[in-house]
Amino acid sequence: MKKALRFSEHFNLNATQWELDFVDIPLETDICLFVDPYAISILDDNFSIECNDMIITYFDMLLQGIKSKDKKLVSKLLLSLHEPNDTHLGFSKGNSNGRGIGKEQANEIYRAFLESEAAQTGFLSDISDCALLIQGINRDKISDITTNIIKQKLIEYTKQQCDLHNIPTRRIQTGTYLDFEDFQWKNTYENLPFYQNKRIILVPKSIVRYTPEVDAARYYQHFVLEFLQAEHSVPGDALAYILKNGKLKVYKKDLKAKYPLTRQFLYEFSKDHPDVMRKYKEKLNRNFKPLSDSSIEYLQSEQKKIDINKIIADLTLISVGNEDANKFHIYSLHALSLICGQRLRRPIKEQEINEGRKRIDIIYDNSNIKGFFCDLNELHHIKCPYVFVECKNYTKDIKNPEFDQMLGRFSDKRGNFGIIICRKIDDKEDMLKRCKDVVNDRRGLILVLDDDDIVNLLQLKGEEKEQEIDDYFNNIVRKILL
Repeated sequence: MKKALRFSEHFNLNATQWELDFVDIPLETDICLFVDPYAISILDDNFSIECNDMIITYFDMLLQGIKSKDKKLVSKLLLSLHEPNDTHLGFSKGNSNGRGIGKEQANEIYRAFLESEAAQTGFLSDISDCALLIQGINRDKISDITTNIIKQKLIEYTKQQCDLHNIPTRRIQTGTYLDFEDFQWKNTYENLPFYQNKRIILVPKSIVRYTPEVDAARYYQHFVLEFLQAEHSVPGDALAYILKNGKLKVYKKDLKAKYPLTRQFLYEFSKDHPDVMRKYKEKLNRNFKPLSDSSIEYLQSEQKKIDINKIIADLTLISVGNEDANKFHIYSLHALSLICGQRLRRPIKEQEINEGRKRIDIIYDNSNIKGFFCDLNELHHIKCPYVFVECKNYTKDIKNPEFDQMLGRFSDKRGNFGIIICRKIDDKEDMLKRCKDVVNDRRGLILVLDDDDIVNLLQLKGEEKEQEIDDYFNNIVRKILL
């Protein structure tokens, strides 16, 4: 099998999927992953919230147009959908020419929505429900529609990632996207990465799935049929069998014959039994977790693994002092992204704040999923929608100026948590005291990590001990707070 050229390889990023915030796509074909609007709706980082607002706005206008029979509005929203080949996500097995939304398929989607009783009655609550209740709207079409809706944000995200990794770009057409400023479809020019004269648009790995969270087959099998089993488990029911022990048994195969899986049946059932769908959604919320990097790798033609020993060895090759300060900065970005995984998302390097008067080495969005960074908000009441990181390649311990610099990043809007990564802490008692002073003065929380901490955390990551990574961070916080 021919080796698939990946984005990271072509642009010499020297990073694995585990260290990157986006899907490391193959450039000459597609990877079988799909943008999932339900995942976007669950995630609590700012990027996902902004994308979800776009999806809600679009979907509300679409349903409004369908219910009011405003074919002009519906046509504007659906017939301008296009093939999002530039993301390299989907079913293609050869060149990335997509099974996306061409003109004929846009017409099919248009007819599917107009003819859907679920859409006409307003029973649909969000775009994810289309996969359950509208015939012909499956995971690839849901993904393509969602990509079209949020493309403006994906373009912005791509530009940020190119800045972060120093990826070359050129001014190139964006392809059609929906501009939410005036709600018009546009095709403009932006600085984007390209391969073989074709633009590339990157997608955060946090919002993709192999199978969407909202899935008709799982809803039918584990919720609808189980409800019907209970409903038919009464004496005298034609589908109920009496077992030798006297108990009644209703077999799912008989229910499937009587109630075959169709979108129309799921709509009628859900309309009559809304609590079943509500329980299904509640379980999805409870069990939600991002797709793992290992799962993404599994879908690649050539799977890669993390070489933790090499990453640890690379740290020893970075000299302490100004000369290697930039190397340490880049290393810290890759190492922390690897360690934290999808706890932290959308890193931006050297982010300007206060109208450009200050710069932060690295800033992450806090994903607020289960774990240490979620606990900061919920248990310790430390507001941190963003996580600030400063990298100090110093020969001596950091002192008050470095703490004051970090404190200058904090605000009620941006949050009050930061991490300083340095090379070595000689006086650990003094460093702990400085961290305690920040908390006691009610100015926030600052963690200081040195080479030893980074190595320990990398080793835990290599052993896939995610809970122990959270525990490691929590132990540092415990020493500061107690």
